Amino acid sequence: MLRSRPVRLALAVLALAVLPALAAAAPRNLLLNPGFEEGLAGHEWMPAGWDTSVSGLPTVFFGRDTFLVHSGAWSVSVANASALIPMGHNWSQRVLVGREAWGKDLVFRVWTRNNGVEGRAYVLLQAYRDTISKMATLWNVERDEAMRRLRLTRVDDPLIDLGWARQVFTDRETGWVQREVRVYCPPSVNVIFVRVGLWGTGQVLLDDASLTLESAKPAKAAKMGEDLFAGDGGFERGLDAWELAMPPYDGMRVELDTTVARSGRASVRAQSGTGYFVETRSGVGRVLCNRALAGSRVRLSGHLKTDSLKSVAWCVLYAHTVRGVVQLPQPETFNGTHDWTFTSHEMDLPADTYAVWAWFNYNAPNPGRVWFDDLRLEVIGKAKDPKALPPRPPGR
Repeated sequence: MLRSRPVRLALAVLALAVLPALAAAAPRNLLLNPGFEEGLAGHEWMPAGWDTSVSGLPTVFFGRDTFLVHSGAWSVSVANASALIPMGHNWSQRVLVGREAWGKDLVFRVWTRNNGVEGRAYVLLQAYRDTISKMATLWNVERDEAMRRLRLTRVDDPLIDLGWARQVFTDRETGWVQREVRVYCPPSVNVIFVRVGLWGTGQVLLDDASLTLESAKPAKAAKMGEDLFAGDGGFERGLDAWELAMPPYDGMRVELDTTVARSGRASVRAQSGTGYFVETRSGVGRVLCNRALAGSRVRLSGHLKTDSLKSVAWCVLYAHTVRGVVQLPQPETFNGTHDWTFTSHEMDLPADTYAVWAWFNYNAPNPGRVWFDDLRLEVIGKAKDPKALPPRPPGR
């Protein structure tokens, strides 16, 4: 039975009142050109507002086309044909934020599609206090030029990440899937990076991206002795939840090994090719952006095994605070050939800690191999002096 005219009129008035409220409640998309519909003036294919990583490798291709799209007329893609030199080729956008973002959650959503992927496709959300990138954006210059104008060097670069969330997806083929990563935005953060990329070979397409500020979800308090890796330190579920540090040298590998394990069926093996002039850290780690860990004493532990290693391997913790990065000396290092050996590292987290990085590393590239297994991070008490300052100032 049809409603009477007064009832229909009342419903219409109610709808008109509700719609503006709903529109006002919708969070604003902070990204420019989120659907890649607008091209960069003077460029054949580059979308406005976006950037691509630079590798100099002829095997990498970035494109913008109309063949496969989620919506609208355009999408973009990154493709790679060789994994000889490990690099995370990616699309990215840099967004400046201020006090309006502090204390809220940053949420990055994007639709992706895998085509023949062999490796790690990913979406990544990074929250930095980065004076140089901020000024480079305001001055519309390259980061190195902004560094020169600010009279800074790479040694005293005040860059620090205070929020980090990555989602890895390794399916060879997928249709369009919406990915989402979320991270809390601590005080002093001024630059946000969103990235979609690929470690390995194949093609990843992306479309319809958004970055929004939303009410912060409560931080999760950790129980005493709780495994903060959630039982994933044996790598039985693979490496999707882990960060892999691989400098871009040929022969570098950090990968799952199902032929060697201390327990279970898998471990992580790290190895490299011949030595280069510059050594750096390589290994496997996890970042926990949980402000509820501040003021706690934590222990990182695990087992490692070395085979003819010509450098050193160790475990280490970093606390990222608004005043800088806190790091303690490593209690022990390993080289040469050792069977599975237990090692651990304890640390008091300052009261303003917003991110904890836990790593099992070795210096690369160097001959030899190292395996890691049965890793664990746990809260073992309260910090003795949670207000302790970092060992050195964070820079300007």
